[in-house]
Amino acid sequence: MAIATAILVGLLGLLIYLLVKYPDRSIGTKPRTDLNGPKGLPLIGNLLDIHKNEKGLIMFVYETLMEYGPNATYTLPGMGRIITINNPECLEHVMKTNFEGYIRGKMFYKLLHDVLGDGIFNTFGNNWRMQRKLSSHLFNTKNFREIIYDVFEEETKKMLNILDNFAKSGKSLDLQDLFFRFTLDAFGKITFGMDFKCLTNPDNPVQFAKSFDFTQRVLGNRLENPFWSITELFTKEGRKMREECKYLSEFGNQIIENRRNDLEALKNPKDVVNLFMNARKDNGEKLTDRELRDIVLNFIIAGRDTTAQALSWMMYNLMANPSIEEKLVKEVNSLLSEENPISSYEIVKQFQYTQATLYEALRLHPVVPDNFRVCLKDDVLPNGIPIYAGELVNWCSWAIGRDERVWGKDAKIFNPERFLNSEDGLKPNQYKFSSFNCGPRICLGQNFATMEAVMLTTAVLRQYKFEMTPGQKCPPDYACSITLPMKNPLLVKVHHRCVAEVQTADNQTLM
Repeated sequence: MAIATAILVGLLGLLIYLLVKYPDRSIGTKPRTDLNGPKGLPLIGNLLDIHKNEKGLIMFVYETLMEYGPNATYTLPGMGRIITINNPECLEHVMKTNFEGYIRGKMFYKLLHDVLGDGIFNTFGNNWRMQRKLSSHLFNTKNFREIIYDVFEEETKKMLNILDNFAKSGKSLDLQDLFFRFTLDAFGKITFGMDFKCLTNPDNPVQFAKSFDFTQRVLGNRLENPFWSITELFTKEGRKMREECKYLSEFGNQIIENRRNDLEALKNPKDVVNLFMNARKDNGEKLTDRELRDIVLNFIIAGRDTTAQALSWMMYNLMANPSIEEKLVKEVNSLLSEENPISSYEIVKQFQYTQATLYEALRLHPVVPDNFRVCLKDDVLPNGIPIYAGELVNWCSWAIGRDERVWGKDAKIFNPERFLNSEDGLKPNQYKFSSFNCGPRICLGQNFATMEAVMLTTAVLRQYKFEMTPGQKCPPDYACSITLPMKNPLLVKVHHRCVAEVQTADNQTLM
């Protein structure tokens, strides 16, 4: 009894000590009186602030930055102290100038590992460099001309046929789901030489896609739950997560096994799977099947999710802004015709207003909205703010895109002209417009995604007009995920454009 009492008193004393030491921040963090930020609760910091926010971490970071300035701080248990850097100069320092001094860190590696493993999105150092170097072979000019364009054209024709059927039937369709099907089919053919048949059977659910979407939602939830590794052991979501990860792992392994057994496909020197299967690491060894599987799944998230989500947000904004849609259609009609209804490789870059509209959608709805890096060694940002080893640096591209200090007073307004009228034009400063990431980790597939989106958008809008079905929330909510999908289906009615709208106007110019 005396021992139990002593233990209880000791624990109570420890608790009081911790409450006094960490009165407004998470346990294990040092005070930063030199930085502004919302005060937290003892031991758990700002965890409840995030959970009280209906839109989670992204909106919490945005509201924190709007209230406390371009740099602010908050704390979370398990993550420690987090310092936001909502200005281009600081982001350039972290992602370029001192690139080696900031890494994803063990905590985030563990958080993402059961889905992304050691793929390019979840690794650093030599492994990342090797994967990036080999991946770059996919996106060379010759591949664009010989492989990528042909697949985009083929899949675009399938999309047009599906839309034609919906226009004739008058039924509503989920445009976001259709974009996911398009990008998965296209990327599967280009990268792995396989057809997922998502557009061939547009009414049938795609098990791989369902599993992939579920696991990403769970990864998003983990960012807001520092105790996920414990709670997932006992929850229904945790059990389902383990099942879906097993399915994805088996799916990736099957791609590798099928390739090893396909002697004809193994001869294709441009296939990404072949590139990695034939590659050797610094020690001279070939990649294991586990490593190849991780690479496959990372490629799919890059090729499927990001472009499909960008297209979804772009189409919503066009429906919400008819005058912008009218200008885009004028550009389309000036470059496409009944004889040439799909853009050729040579003229894709001429769709400048369309590309600007895509970039504007990505500015406000970046497909990777939130990023974190761990500081390895004490550092000082260009604005004089010290970052201490072990502290996290966070930038939220979703928040940056809405920040008037970065984009001007019309930051929250959808305005493609900002990319046409600025000094940077259609090559914006990557540390200001970080939707394709930035620095050495800038997206290798930026031109790939842009071509895919522009080809599909222009072909579709030349023939069809979309109308949101009543009763949907505008603007749509985003889902909790590591990327930025819409939370609910984007339900639309499809209409054929009238003859006057689709006629080629030889002398039309954008206003």
